[in-house]
Amino acid sequence: MHQQLWVGLFVLGSLLSIVGYSAAMIDWVQDYRSGVYAHHPLEAILETGALLLYTYLGIRFIHRRIRFL
Repeated sequence: MHQQLWVGLFVLGSLLSIVGYSAAMIDWVQDYRSGVYAHHPLEAILETGALLLYTYLGIRFIHRRIRFL
């Protein structure tokens, strides 16, 4: 029972992370297309940096935890 709780929390956390990442990517693309980053370069640097860091950490996690053939 205890293990099922942890698995459920892991799945829920993963789904919430994917939804949050997807929302951040959609926002980034919309801001880029609308020219927001041309007027606010600091926002562009911070949002792009955060997305790159999250992407890097996600790829690193996958490579460490999931064994490919």
